[in-house]
Order: sequence, then structure tokens, then C-alpha cells
Amino acid sequence: MKRYRRWIAAGLVVVGSSVSRESLVASGEVRWLSFETIDQSALPIVRARLNGSGGHRLVLDAGFNDFVLDTTIVDGSGLKLVDQGEVAEIDFYGKKEKVSVAYLQKLEIGEVEFQGVRTLLVEGEDGTGIGGIRSYGRIGRELLEPLRLTIHYPRRLLYLEASPADEVPEGGVAFQSAGRFLMVPVQLVTKAEAVEEVLFVVDAGTSSTVIDRKWATEVGLAPKDATAATIERMQIGSFEAEGFPVLLGVMNELPYDGQPVGVIGADLLLSSAITYDFAKDRIWLVKVES
Repeated sequence: MKRYRRWIAAGLVVVGSSVSRESLVASGEVRWLSFETIDQSALPIVRARLNGSGGHRLVLDAGFNDFVLDTTIVDGSGLKLVDQGEVAEIDFYGKKEKVSVAYLQKLEIGEVEFQGVRTLLVEGEDGTGIGGIRSYGRIGRELLEPLRLTIHYPRRLLYLEASPADEVPEGGVAFQSAGRFLMVPVQLVTKAEAVEEVLFVVDAGTSSTVIDRKWATEVGLAPKDATAATIERMQIGSFEAEGFPVLLGVMNELPYDGQPVGVIGADLLLSSAITYDFAKDRIWLVKVES
């Protein structure tokens, strides 16, 4: 089969195919990558190659902007980075801090290769080690922007590809950035069959789907002192979840901008397949039957 290299953006190479993605899926030639997760999280942890060495565990995080490496892996592996004396400010551990910036020659995730990657260097474990799988970095949207990422959670497989220029499947919704997170429009049906159209953050790193307690009380989703509720129906594009339990919390106390009413967490994502098309600012959710 004829192969080619396609330059999508400065510093990015995707090894693709001259035939359609549908025919590749049908023939079994699409190269899905296995990933890991820690408990109560839907953040995929993949094996990546850094300057040709690895697989090093890195988190793929659509709710994060930068590419980050832990100094432990940089120092411990003798990884050579180009340091131009730059410094950046980052909010990685819940507080802002200044970190060093360096440049990685090459990052490879499956068939996707990034070159000259701007890298923020942080000290300290990012929380995955508590869940039993230690990762050493985080891949954010700055690198993922030209791509489409599909994550099939029940099978623990993902696929990363160039965003097709002329392909926009039906059933998705547009997302917008809210700080470092993504927000999507959600339709909620209350017990009185009223439809509420609101915005939710998609956060694969949080364990539970949460709705603001005050808002839920005002629209009749839950009594005043409740800590949990059941949503009759939740719809995100063509995706529907019925009789879905959620926690009630105080959204303005959580680290989300854009005044969302709720957050979609791992409890919903882990039973689904989700596609992020970063180039088109769209998300598709598909329910996976158990």
C-alpha cells in the first residue's frame, strides 16, 4: 500500500495512508495504541519515544495546554534537551510557578512524530503514581491542535491521526476553551420533562460527573440539601445517557473558568468512546454497549 508523509504544521509529521480511514478500519490496518489509566481517572497514559528512546509513560490530557516533562526522566535517562534560557509560568499543581523551558528534538506517539517540541520542565510527581502507574510528563493541546484523537475506553485503545480536511461526522458538538479546560453544550431533561441547555466542562482527570447544587435546586433537579441526583436524560450531540447519577457540588469552588453548570468526569467517559477533533473544535461521544 502506498504510504506518504504529510506535514500538517511546523514540527509535526504524521505517517498516513492514501486510502480512506474507513477502509483502513474495515481492513484492520488502523494502528490503534493501547493505553493505561489510573483508578477514578479517564486520562490515557501512553508509551512515547523521546529523542528515539522509550516507551516512556506520558499522559494525554485535552484539558491541559503545554507539553511537560518531569525532570526525573530528563536527568535519569540522560535526555538531551536544547536550553535557550527561557522561563515560563505554569499552573500544574494548583498554584502558579515559574519553570524552565527547553526543546526536545523528537517526540513519537505511535505513527505521529513531533519535532522541535517546546518543553516545560517540572519537578515532582503529577499524581499518577498514587494510582499505581507513574507517568513522567503530560501532552497537552498545544501539540494536539492539528490532530484528531479517538479514545475507546472499554477496549483501552486510542487512535491519533491528522484531522481530515473535508470530513465532519454528524452527531458531534462544538467545544470552546474555558481556561485550560474544554466546555461543551449539554441538554438535560428534568423530571418535569423540561429541557435545560447548559455548558459542561469535559475533565477526564476528575472521577465523577458533577452538577452545581444551587443550579440543580433552582431547576428542580434535586432538593435543597441533596448531595446527589439522577439525571433523567443527558444529551451531548447525538450521545444520550438516561437515568445517570451525578454528584452535586459548588462549581465556583472548582478550577473551571467560563461559568459551567457541571463537569463530565471519568464515570461517564470510561463507558464510552470519545473523539476530539482539535483542528475543528468538535467532540463526539459514542455509548459503548457492555
